[in-house]
Amino acid sequence: MTERDFTDYIERIGDRSALYQAVAAHTGARRVLYPGSYLDLAPSYIWPDVTYLDADTRASKAFQGPDATHLATRHKHYPEHPRITYVPGDYTRTLTDLSAAEWDLVISLYAGPVCEPATRCLRPEGWLLANNSHADAGLAHLDPRYRLAAVLHHRSGRYRLTTDDLDRYLQPKRPPHPTREQLHTTGRGTAYTHPATAYTHPATAYLFRLRPHTHER
Repeated sequence: MTERDFTDYIERIGDRSALYQAVAAHTGARRVLYPGSYLDLAPSYIWPDVTYLDADTRASKAFQGPDATHLATRHKHYPEHPRITYVPGDYTRTLTDLSAAEWDLVISLYAGPVCEPATRCLRPEGWLLANNSHADAGLAHLDPRYRLAAVLHHRSGRYRLTTDDLDRYLQPKRPPHPTREQLHTTGRGTAYTHPATAYTHPATAYLFRLRPHTHER
């Protein structure tokens, strides 16, 4: 696996650097955890310390070689040397092996129901970036440990982050909202309405924040 494998993959899925940059500016996060990353190296362009988790052997070969660090160094937006950690295996198991409350931000994009097992890894009032793929945004919405903190819209290659009128988001087009059990069973996100704004299409991603005292017993 070479640097080209990373760049080809980023080109195929679309470079998410602008999305990550908008999130970084809002959250001030430094340490990032990315379950189900596959070859999306773009977080290391934006954040200096990223831990990637994936079960695919191609990702394991790519991240554990020198090319990931070389590529991140060329594209980084921060002064430090990139710190890239890779944990092989299914994140539903490997997340439980990681240190608790160590990360500022967890990324959950097209990877499955990350939000629930990720709570133990986030620092108090840490952040979760999730989309509606595999119903993870819906699951976070139903989880009392999280609160919706911001919504991201995408238009013409740009991302707009808003914190206005958040109670108008995550409202199902066909009420009632599916239960946690229903979302886990189907593995699909429900269709949501959205406010009429200049960005008139549905939210691209949602930013949740872990409520204080979640880790206290």
